[in-house]
Amino acid sequence: MISSPVLRSLWVGIIVLLCTQLYGQVPDKRITGKVVDQHQSPISLATVSLYDHSEKLVLNTATDRLGQFQLKFDQAGRYFVKVRHMGHQDQQSAVFEWSTIDLGTFTLVPLANTLAEVAVEGKKKIIQIDGGTLIYNVESTIGGQDVSVLEALKRAPGVYVENESDITLNGKSGVQILLDGRQTFLSGKELTDLLKSLSSNNLKSIEIINSPTAKYEATGSAGIINIKTKKNQVTGLNGTVTSTLAYGVSAKQLQNVALNYRKDKLNIYGNYSHTFGHYNYLYGTNRQQNGKAYDSHTDDVDKRQKMSTQVGVDYNLNDKNTIGFLANGNFIFGGGITDTRTAISTLPSFVMEETLNAINDYYGQGTERYHVNFNYKYEDTLGRSLNIDADYGFFDKWNKNLQSNTYRDQQQTLLQENLYRTLNGIDIDLKGIKLDYGMNLWQGKLETGLKYSNVGSRNNSRFYHVGDVADSLDNRRSNDFHFDEHTFSAYVDYKRTLGKWSLQGGLRLENSRSTGQLFYKENGADLDNEINRNFTNLFPFFSATRPFGEHQTLSLSYAKRIERPAYADLNPFIYMLDELSFWQGNPFLSPSLTHRFTALYSLKSATVISFNFAYTDQLNAKVTDTLDSDKMVMISKNVGTQKHWSLTLTQNLAPKPWWDLTFNGLFYYIQNDVSFDQYRNLNLQQAAGRVSLIQSFKLPYEMKAELAAVYNSRRLSGANTLSRAVSQVDIAFQKTLLQDKATVRFAINDIYKGNQSRYTQNFPGFVSNSYGYYESRQVRLSFSYRFSNGTAKAQRARKSALESESGRIP
Repeated sequence: MISSPVLRSLWVGIIVLLCTQLYGQVPDKRITGKVVDQHQSPISLATVSLYDHSEKLVLNTATDRLGQFQLKFDQAGRYFVKVRHMGHQDQQSAVFEWSTIDLGTFTLVPLANTLAEVAVEGKKKIIQIDGGTLIYNVESTIGGQDVSVLEALKRAPGVYVENESDITLNGKSGVQILLDGRQTFLSGKELTDLLKSLSSNNLKSIEIINSPTAKYEATGSAGIINIKTKKNQVTGLNGTVTSTLAYGVSAKQLQNVALNYRKDKLNIYGNYSHTFGHYNYLYGTNRQQNGKAYDSHTDDVDKRQKMSTQVGVDYNLNDKNTIGFLANGNFIFGGGITDTRTAISTLPSFVMEETLNAINDYYGQGTERYHVNFNYKYEDTLGRSLNIDADYGFFDKWNKNLQSNTYRDQQQTLLQENLYRTLNGIDIDLKGIKLDYGMNLWQGKLETGLKYSNVGSRNNSRFYHVGDVADSLDNRRSNDFHFDEHTFSAYVDYKRTLGKWSLQGGLRLENSRSTGQLFYKENGADLDNEINRNFTNLFPFFSATRPFGEHQTLSLSYAKRIERPAYADLNPFIYMLDELSFWQGNPFLSPSLTHRFTALYSLKSATVISFNFAYTDQLNAKVTDTLDSDKMVMISKNVGTQKHWSLTLTQNLAPKPWWDLTFNGLFYYIQNDVSFDQYRNLNLQQAAGRVSLIQSFKLPYEMKAELAAVYNSRRLSGANTLSRAVSQVDIAFQKTLLQDKATVRFAINDIYKGNQSRYTQNFPGFVSNSYGYYESRQVRLSFSYRFSNGTAKAQRARKSALESESGRIP
C-alpha cells in the first residue's frame, strides 16, 4: 500500500514539473517559416516534417491559420524540411546545419487533376494498422452503414458480442469501450442498449488497442476499443440526414441527423439519432438439478424506444488556446414483456409433471443519462501541450414490473398462483477533473497527467406481494444500497527513438477508496452492513518497435490492466425471471488484475500478425449456480485465474481493380482454473477460432456491392460456458444519386439465420443447455442526403475525466 504522503508528494512534484516546463522553458534552437498558395494566401493545417540527412523523420508539426510554423530541436546534425498539403505539390528545403533558421516562405502549387488525386488519396482500406493500433474504417464499408453502432462493432476484427451483452475481444471479456476517447456511462446490457441507439452513419473508424499505454485508464483487461465519429466538417452550415427502415420479426425505423456550423473561430456541432420499433428475442434453458429436469422457453419483446443527442461548441481563443463545451444525452423509454414457460419433470423420466408459466410485464421503464464536459487546451509548435477536462455525469434508471407465476399439473389444473410487483430505482452522480501535459524532452516526448473522480450511487429496490386489497412489502427481498467511490490517478509516459528502435515506457498509479452500505429490514428491525475498500495499484507499460526495411515493422509490448466490478453487480438485490431462476448482485466482488504481453508484425500495412498472452488473477465472471433444491441463480463471482493466448492475422488484398478483400483470422486458447466453492473446482481448456471475410465489388452504373461472412467456432467464455459454433453472411448494395449528394443502400443481414447461440454450463450435480436468438436476420433500406459548402476542417476530439467510472454503470 502506498501512503497518502507519497501520493501528495507525487502530485506536488508533477504540478511543479508542469509549471516549470510550461512557463519557464526557453527553446535553444528553432526552425520557422511560412506556407502560402499561388495567390500568396496562407495555408493552414499544412504538414511540415523535419528529416535528418538520411531521410529519417525527426518530428512533424502543422501550420497555423496564418500559414506559419515553428519547429524546435536540440541535436546537432544536417536536416531538411518537407511541406505537404492535400491538392498541392510537395515542397522541400535545402539541407541545412543545426541552428536557429528562418526558411522563409514556401509557395505550394496546385496539382493538375486535383480532384482525381484527392479521390485516390482518400480511398481507405477497410482495415489499417497505425503503430500498435488496428483501425477498422467503418465509413469505407457498405454493410457497416445504416445500422446501430453495436452492429457495426460486431464486424470489427476480433470482436464478438455474447448474448447481446458481453463484448469480447480476441476471445477475452473485459473490454474498455471509448467513444471518441471518452468512456461510456454503461456496462453489460445497458452498454449494448446505448450502442444500439447510436447510428453507425456517424462513425469514422473503430480502433482496437491491444496494449494501451500508461496514458490510458488501466481499466480493460482485454484491451481498448475506441469508437471514433466523423470529424471532418466544412465552413458554413452543413450536415447529413439518414433514414432507414428495417424488418426482422417486426418493423424498425432508424433516424440520424448530424449538423455542423463553423465560422471564423467558432464551431457549433450536434447530432440526433433514434431507434423506434420492437425487438424480439427467443431464449431458453434445459437444466437438470437435484433429480429433476426444468425445460424453459422465453419469448421476450423489448418495446423500449431509444434516443440520443449531442451538442458541442469549440472556440479558438488564438492559435494556441481553445476552449470547448460538450453535452450528451441518452434516453430509453417504453415497456416490455417476457413470457417464460417451464416444463418440470422427475428424472430419469422426462414426462412433464407440472408447468410454471411466468409473465414479466414491464409496464414502466425509463433511463436518462446526461454528461457535460468543459475543456481547455493549449498547444504550441514547440511540442508543448496542456489539456484540462472537467466533467459531470448523471444517470437515472427506474422500472416497474408485475410478475405472475402460475403452476399447473398435467391436466392443466391450477395448482398455485403468485403475483409480485418490483419497483427499482438507480441514481448515480459522476464528477471528475483531468489534467494532461506533454512536451519534447531529451530528443523524445514526455507526457504526464493527473485525474480525480468521485462516484455516488443510490439504489432503491422494493419487492411486493400483490394482494386483492393492497400490496405487502417483502422486507427480506427489499433493500437500499449506497455506493461511494473516490479515485485518484497519476501517470508518466516517455517515448523516444534510439537507433532503429522506438522505445516507450510509462507508469500509472491509481488509488481507489470506496464504501458500500446496504440498508434492509429483518424481523422488524432496521439493519445495515458496510463494506470499505482501499486499493492502490501501479500499472507499468513498456513497448519497443523496430522497422525492418521500408515496409516491415515489429513491435513488442507489456501492460498491466485492471477490471473493476460494475456498480450494479455490487448490489445484492434479486431480479427474477421467474420463481425458479433469477439474477443477483454480489457486494463482495474484487477487481481482476491482468498482465498482457503483445507482439505485432506488419508488412506494408496490408498484412498484420499479432500474438497476445494474458494472465488474469481474481477472474470476475458471471456464473450460473444452484440455490436450494430447485432454483438457479446467475451471479458475478471472483472464480480463479485465466490464461489466454491468441494469434491473429489481418490481410488486405486486391485481386482485381474492381475487387477488394479484407480477411481477419483469429486462433485463441483459454485455460480457466476456477472454483465455485471448496467442492467444485474446474480446470477447463478450450481452443477456438474466428474468421471473417469482407469482399467489396465495383459494379456497372456506378454501383457498389459488399459480401461479408463470419464464422465463430466452438468456444469457452465466462467461467465455464461452452458455446457451439455460429456463423453469419451479410450482403449489401449501394448507389449514389443527385451528383453524389444522396445515397441509397439495400442490405440483408444473417441471410440464412445462422447466428443462433447454443451453450452449456456443467458442474457436479448441475447440467444446463441453453439457446438464444436475437433477431439478427434483417432487411434494410436507407436513404442518406448530404449538404455542405466551403473548405474542409476538423472539429476537435477530446477525452473525458470520467473515462473509467462511467463505464461501470449497469
